[in-house]
Amino acid sequence: MSRLKEVIVFTPEMDSMRSFYENGVGLRTTIADPHWTSFETGGASLALHPLPDGREREIELGFETPAIEAELDRLRAHGVEIGEIRSGSFGRVVQFRDLEGNRLSLKQPADRGRATGLAAAEPAIEVDPALAQVVINCKDLAGALVFYRERLGLKVAYEGAHWVELDSGVTRLALHARPTGLNHPLHAAQRVAYCFEAPDLDTWVEEMRARGLHFATAPIEEEFGLYAEAIDPDGNVVVFRAPREAPSLEEELAEPFESDEVPHVVAIRKPVLKGAKAVSRVVLKPEYHEPKAGKAKLEDEFESEGDVEPRRGVVSTRGGGPERTRLKPKNTHDPKRARAKPAIGRLKKAEQKTIANQKRAAAATSKTRPVKREVARTTRSR
Repeated sequence: MSRLKEVIVFTPEMDSMRSFYENGVGLRTTIADPHWTSFETGGASLALHPLPDGREREIELGFETPAIEAELDRLRAHGVEIGEIRSGSFGRVVQFRDLEGNRLSLKQPADRGRATGLAAAEPAIEVDPALAQVVINCKDLAGALVFYRERLGLKVAYEGAHWVELDSGVTRLALHARPTGLNHPLHAAQRVAYCFEAPDLDTWVEEMRARGLHFATAPIEEEFGLYAEAIDPDGNVVVFRAPREAPSLEEELAEPFESDEVPHVVAIRKPVLKGAKAVSRVVLKPEYHEPKAGKAKLEDEFESEGDVEPRRGVVSTRGGGPERTRLKPKNTHDPKRARAKPAIGRLKKAEQKTIANQKRAAAATSKTRPVKREVARTTRSR
C-alpha cells in the first residue's frame, strides 16, 4: 500500500458541505458533480459523496496501490473481510473496515503508466492549505497499530505511548488513543479527524473569518503546535494548524542523551581501612555470636526500642537462625519463643529431694504425738 490518496466524507448535505469547504475554508474544487465533489489540497484530496437514506454518516480513507491483487492477498491472509471489487474508468477499488469499524478503501488507478508520466512531466502545484494529517482516535491503540502496520503494510514513522504516526505519503496517518478525561481538543472525541496545514495560520484564520467561517476553538498554542478547530455542517470537527518548525541546532544539542540519565549502578564504596570497625553490612559479613558448647545462652545482648530493662531468660531455638546460630525471640513475652525444659538428671534429683523432705517432715510430726511418747517411755523403763 503506497499512500493515502483521498479522504471521502459521506454526507446527506452536499450543497452546504461544498459551500463550507469551498467558500469558507477556501479549497479549490477539481470535480463538482451531484454524486461526487472533490477538493484539491497539497496532500490527499478531500471528497464529498452523497449518503443514501438510512445510512450513518462516516468518513472513508482511500489508499492507492500499484498492485491491488497482492495487497488483497495479504489482507485475506490476515483474516480481513474484503468487499466486492468494483471496476470503472477510475480503475479498480475495493472497500473494507479496520478493527474498530472505520471504513477504508483500496484503489488501483486505471492507467498507471499514463498517471506516472503526467506526474513526472508536470511540476507539482503547491496548494495552500494542504491536507497534512488524518487522525484515527481508537480505543485499542495496540490493536490498531498491528492492523495498519502488519496487515496494511504501513511503516511506522513515529511511535509514542499515546500517538503513532504511519508513513502514508504526503498525508500522514496518525493513530491516537482516545482520551477519557477533560481538557482535550474537540477532534479527539470523534473517530476520524482530518487536519489542514498552512504556513501562516493566523493570517489564514482571519481570511476564513472574513468569509463567514466561525471557529469552535480560536488559534491556541499547545505542546504539539498552534491549531484551531471548526465544525462543518455535518458536525465533523475540522482541524487547522501551523506546520511544525524544525528544531534549531541549539535545541538539538540541548536534548538529553541516553548517557545523561542517572545511572542505576551506585558509586564504588570506600575501602575499609585496616583496624577500623566497618559499619556497612555489605562490606563485611554480619557477625553472628555462636553459643558456647554445652551451655544454653539465657540472656539476650540487645534491647529493643521501648524496653526499660534487658531481656533475660529468653531461650533461643537451636538451628532456627542463620547458619550455626540460634533464632532470637523478640522479647520474653513472645508466645512463639522457645520454652526451656529442665534436664532429666535435674528432674530426678529434684523429685528425690522432695520425697526425702516429705519423709523427714512426716517422721518429725509423728514423734511429737502423746501416744508415741508414752510408748517410748515404757519401752525405755523395761
